[in-house]
Amino acid sequence: MRKFFLVLLPFLLAGCATRTEQVMLTDWVLDYGGEEYPARVPGFVHTDLMANGLIPDPYYGTNEDSVRWVGECKWTYTLHLDRSRLPKGDTLWIVFEGLAGHADVVFYGAARPGGVGLTEIHEADNMFVEYAYPLPDFAEDIMVQFYPLYDSCLEAEYGIPLPDRRAFTRIAPYQQGWDWGPKLPTCGIWKPVYVTRRKPEIPGITDNPEIPEIPEVPEAIPILKQEQDSIGQSFTFYKDGKPLFVKGANWIPVHSFPVDDSANRARYRLLLTSAKEAGFNMLRVWGGGIYEHDYFFDLCDSLGLMVWMDFNFSTMLYPDNPEMLESIREEARQNITRIARHPCVVLWCGNNEVKNGWEDWGWQGVYHWTPEQRARLEKAMDTLFGEDGILAEEVRKCDPYGRPYITTSPLFGWGHPECVTHGDSHYWGVWWGEEPFEMYAEKTGRFMSEFGFQSYPDYSTLQRICPPDELHIDSPTLRNHQKHGRGREIIDKAMMRYYGVDSRTLSLEDYCYVSQLLQAWGTGYGIYQHIKQQPHCMGTLYWQLNDCWPVASWSSIDYYGNWKALHYRVRELYSINEELGIRNEELGRWQRYYSVYPKDREYPEARYSLTLAGVHGGTPLRVTIVAETDLYDVMLQTEPHVDGHFDNNYFDLPAGESAQTTFIPNDPKADLSGVTVRVKCLNEVLRGK
Repeated sequence: MRKFFLVLLPFLLAGCATRTEQVMLTDWVLDYGGEEYPARVPGFVHTDLMANGLIPDPYYGTNEDSVRWVGECKWTYTLHLDRSRLPKGDTLWIVFEGLAGHADVVFYGAARPGGVGLTEIHEADNMFVEYAYPLPDFAEDIMVQFYPLYDSCLEAEYGIPLPDRRAFTRIAPYQQGWDWGPKLPTCGIWKPVYVTRRKPEIPGITDNPEIPEIPEVPEAIPILKQEQDSIGQSFTFYKDGKPLFVKGANWIPVHSFPVDDSANRARYRLLLTSAKEAGFNMLRVWGGGIYEHDYFFDLCDSLGLMVWMDFNFSTMLYPDNPEMLESIREEARQNITRIARHPCVVLWCGNNEVKNGWEDWGWQGVYHWTPEQRARLEKAMDTLFGEDGILAEEVRKCDPYGRPYITTSPLFGWGHPECVTHGDSHYWGVWWGEEPFEMYAEKTGRFMSEFGFQSYPDYSTLQRICPPDELHIDSPTLRNHQKHGRGREIIDKAMMRYYGVDSRTLSLEDYCYVSQLLQAWGTGYGIYQHIKQQPHCMGTLYWQLNDCWPVASWSSIDYYGNWKALHYRVRELYSINEELGIRNEELGRWQRYYSVYPKDREYPEARYSLTLAGVHGGTPLRVTIVAETDLYDVMLQTEPHVDGHFDNNYFDLPAGESAQTTFIPNDPKADLSGVTVRVKCLNEVLRGK
């Protein structure tokens, strides 16, 4: 048996073959215990196992732990080729747009008379690279075999211990666990597979090694300028020659298994329209997830949302062996070429927090690198991320609009004084450092690309993923769905400081509610300071917009698409008028709001009247609430719960005033007959403490 090792082929699917020349290969089966089960491609092994009833939902209860074995097994996908369906031509090519994990792609045919079966094998080991192979004439079946990750072996071969073994495999880092995400190592054919008559290629890149002429950037694409000034180094986007204040958040994948299917497309639409509704003009695609699907960029293009695009490297050092560097170069080339056609992209960034980790996280003391090893690792960082490194070079070659590239984010970690004077900043003194929210006033950088505070999702979200007997804050399920080691402790301390509440006295429902108010109050204070301190600060991107599963996290919209209190607060702050006189008036209102802690306000007994209209005949569900006493942080909620948001929620209402709001379900076809609305307000919670 001959083995042909993979030669990475640079190519771009767009323009390579018309749809009539492509035949999608979807009839795959998955081997499990010696039996074949139907597999959905695109997909992951976890989604196929769930669809066939072979594993439980890993999002429910503590099932995440009980399905971890899936990532430790070998998995085999097989497809029988129906040659009558394939295009006619001398040479056919098979294209795998995405293979997640270490895989062998095997073509084989039955034995000929007097001979033996024919087999050809290729290796694939980069989730973010598209692979194309000539389809052998003898091939009757295709098999894709995925192997458990062998990062420890790769580390031993490299000879230098790294802070995270995930660095040795080009997979989505977050799937191996994060402080907001489950540890669900997986594999699979996660993007489409098809056969075509033409060899895929990237015109003008492979055949011409010279850097192509760069056209002028269209006026529609804002330009980043980083200039030395009396403070340090600015970080300002300009549009039509005028400085632009950036408002938005960080984006993570919408699911632990991020296939481009109808369910995830619905999540994309909901999240991005919610971002637009809240006044966003930018999203930062964080570098520990995936290079997003074209559908994401198409929506950002149509909504006028700018995209800061991290390359997929985050919080770890990466090896510089030749095979890895060549694979990364191909990864960069393919993804830049694909994504660069979208005008929403305004910035390429080499990585998330690699420089920050190297300088500030004590790696040298932990791993005891020799001077030679340290020098090699420093060189490896520069080879990948430097201004003349692989990623920068491929941006210059493959982005026809010459959009800027920065080497890392942030420029300086939050322990350095330069974090507030030079470049973009991730300020985590609040949260990780357990500093008070007021520190945001002192620690406002030139562009705030990460900051934030956790909350729990709505109680209704926890009810969906938690066994009824575990609906208490210290249950195994809720501990499993809080991935930050000190998350509860940090929230509880801040809850006492600002709301005067001992969390142990609260029901789980009230705890979720107050934690969201706390998140909105604190993160909102940071945004207020960033807006206030223009032009010193010219951007605020809080961490994070969304979740990939139901979890306690920094998100402003939970996994099921329900707006938390923070998203309503962000919408208020991001609507502050840029006209100077009006802006100062609005900022003055927020200054008065933040001058008093919630615990120091007077809370009368809550009295109000509530009126519902609509519901029947397809009309919207409208709510009118009239306050008889001052009401604080009024939260309206449908009962039974329907995923969605009110166009106004989590608001204060003075005595004698009224408010009207309409419920907007995530599913426009949702049946709202029989749905009522109930009210919760801070008066009721704090008066009962």
